[in-house]
Amino acid sequence: MLRYPISTLLYLAKLSIKDKIQDTLKLHNNIDAYITIEVKDKNGNIIKRHKQRSHSFVANFLAGLRYAFSSTTYPNAGSLAYSTGIQIGTGTATPSINDTALTNPIANGTGSGEMQYPTSPTFGGLTANGNTISFIIQSTITNNSGASITVSEAGLLAESCSSCSNNALGGLLAHDLLSSAITVPNGSAITITYTISVTT
Repeated sequence: MLRYPISTLLYLAKLSIKDKIQDTLKLHNNIDAYITIEVKDKNGNIIKRHKQRSHSFVANFLAGLRYAFSSTTYPNAGSLAYSTGIQIGTGTATPSINDTALTNPIANGTGSGEMQYPTSPTFGGLTANGNTISFIIQSTITNNSGASITVSEAGLLAESCSSCSNNALGGLLAHDLLSSAITVPNGSAITITYTISVTT
């Protein structure tokens, strides 16, 4: 298991206490997001399952939402390793509102420390449940690097369009530190699912 710095452990403890209170009292934010993670071995058997709240939408998320309602243009907020979807990494730094990239993103490939990303993520349709509407973004990422890789962070990326007349916003929209680092053995796959919901 990856050891986090003390400052990161305190950050995670604070979030855990807040989440337990919200879950116990059945309190919902207006905008909620969860990350669900499954690790499967080469035979498709689940060897690890993890779920936690996503706490770390960054400034680009709000800027992108504002962009959808205005004609204001935004610069590309950082160089993207992958065009759109979910990225994972091995960083342990506490997320910041101004993050434009994961702390230590895992590159696409089969070399040492690399994992194979899908061509594109899966986007679920809008699902209604009472006063809550949600959708999912999901990616299955395979480890064929020859060794285990420990994943400790995840993020949502949006593709920028520098050739578009409105210079559509791109970059990191959410950066989450996993409450517990997850080891993905060689030959296994990790599925990351972001569930984003709005409740009125």
